[in-house]
Amino acid sequence: MKTFIRLFCLLLALSLVLAPLAAFADDPWDESYYRAIDLSDGLSDEERADLDLFCIEIMKAHEADVVLLTITQEELAGAELSYVAKEYYNGCNFGYGDDKTGFMFVYDRDGKTAEFICFGGADKLVESSFFDFAEEAAPGYEDEYGTYGVMYSAAKLLSSYLDEHAGDVILTNEPPQARADGKPVWFPEDPDSFEFFSDPFAPRVVDWADIFSESEEAAMEERLGEIRNEIGRDIVIYTDKTDYGFGHDVCAADFYDFNGYGVGPDREGVCLYVCMDPDNRGWWACCTGPETMGLYTEEYANQIDDALYEYMVGGFYGEGVMDWIGNIRTLYVKGMPFAPDWYPDSEKAASFERFHDADAPRIVDGSGILTADEIASLEQQARALSEKYGLDVVINTTNDKGSLSYSEYSDKFYYYNGYGYGDDYDGIMLTLFKKPWYTPSARITAEGKGLEKLSDVNRQRLIDKTIDAAEDDRFYDALSGWLDQTDHMLKTGRVPQTITHWIGSLLGGSFLGSIFAAVGLGRAKSKMKAPATKMTASDYLVPGGLSVEDAGTQFLNTTTSKTYSPVTKSSGGGGSSGGGRSSYSHSYSGHSSSSHSGSGRRF
Repeated sequence: MKTFIRLFCLLLALSLVLAPLAAFADDPWDESYYRAIDLSDGLSDEERADLDLFCIEIMKAHEADVVLLTITQEELAGAELSYVAKEYYNGCNFGYGDDKTGFMFVYDRDGKTAEFICFGGADKLVESSFFDFAEEAAPGYEDEYGTYGVMYSAAKLLSSYLDEHAGDVILTNEPPQARADGKPVWFPEDPDSFEFFSDPFAPRVVDWADIFSESEEAAMEERLGEIRNEIGRDIVIYTDKTDYGFGHDVCAADFYDFNGYGVGPDREGVCLYVCMDPDNRGWWACCTGPETMGLYTEEYANQIDDALYEYMVGGFYGEGVMDWIGNIRTLYVKGMPFAPDWYPDSEKAASFERFHDADAPRIVDGSGILTADEIASLEQQARALSEKYGLDVVINTTNDKGSLSYSEYSDKFYYYNGYGYGDDYDGIMLTLFKKPWYTPSARITAEGKGLEKLSDVNRQRLIDKTIDAAEDDRFYDALSGWLDQTDHMLKTGRVPQTITHWIGSLLGGSFLGSIFAAVGLGRAKSKMKAPATKMTASDYLVPGGLSVEDAGTQFLNTTTSKTYSPVTKSSGGGGSSGGGRSSYSHSYSGHSSSSHSGSGRRF
């Protein structure tokens, strides 16, 4: 209550002092009150007057009012900054024009927090991300320049932004009407004379198809900002209900090119465009810059699109795009979209120096198929082998190989995790790949002493024996058996044949016997006499030996035939393939003639 009593008194006093000035004003704004309101006693009269003149100057230049307010926690009395701002803005008749367009900057001196609030059409003049930047930057000036420094910097940042972006189309999540020529509002009037620019305040999520919730958009914007700060690369999400006749690929490229996206002189980054036209639904990921285009190979494009496709066909658009964002970040950081957690970043991999880690676990159950007791038993068995033969013995299970091949995964896991004894990194490791509902697979990595008796035949027999048990979900038996067979190989130099092999040999012998028997039977039949030929069918009947009656007709069952029609890859661009593989372009350009690569699919 104290705050608003003081507010009423302040407004009354200001109106008595300044009302005569307003009587002579024919401008579309009311100058009855100062644009600098100081409820924290942090400004001198001269500073307040200076700020007032600066705010009026900005308003005249950009047809938007600018108001600055300082306040304390006592004056707030528990109210939100935005609530107090609205009370002052409306109570003092601030604003430019009929819709009272304007900005109000409120600074809480006690909490060192600030907020910009838009009125009228002000939100169409400034990107929302500018406010996040200014609200964080301006309070930082108080330590050196006092309250005046905070207020002046807020007004100066706003003025500079409006000067730089005067006349620009400000992208918001409210899709505007298309132009008379059918092109989007962000498309330049003359693409041939367009000059590239960088806009750090442009939104990185523009959802004109309205497929994300507000919380999803906010989460995406926050994550994209973190990634941009972390790795210096731009990732942009754009959805629309049409591609304006451009095609998915060109629409994605044009949106990225013409709206100030990209980092550095090569404008490095990726734009994911999702078209929700019912007759043309699909997406396209447009890559810009030599580094990004080099990383986004056709193989990786298909892997990333495979993951996104499952979300999109299920209608989980927000979850799918957030997952896609994470995969693109991993591609930038690790050089592949689905690298394992233990796989080093690209920079670390380039300078990686191999090491020995005696404390690393020798039984790593990444797929969670073993109990604690089983892991302990296998560790004891592996340790005994290591001591017996003087080499490292390791078992690793995993659900997924990521973007690596099975052999690459196994070899790199051994290499990057400190396994192996001595200078030659002596050791042998089994990697069992077991994903739920999928057939298991296995690979063996060996170095130094581990390779001495691991012939191709022994390697295959070890794998076959492991898979035979793992296919029946006898995972402990499979891994313990591998250790036993490895012991046998290291001791004797050979791995015995599997039971499956002996059964196959037995069946093979039976099959050959059947062939010889059939040949012999054929020869015998050829020597048998054929029966005499009769003139009619009735001549073969024995009188009274056959009786035929009408038993009626019974419909027993049906057989349904299905024909598989494979999805074929389209030769055209614009994300026109189905769920099988992506359309991929190594190099193409939009209306700006800038070079891009990318991929996309229909869904």
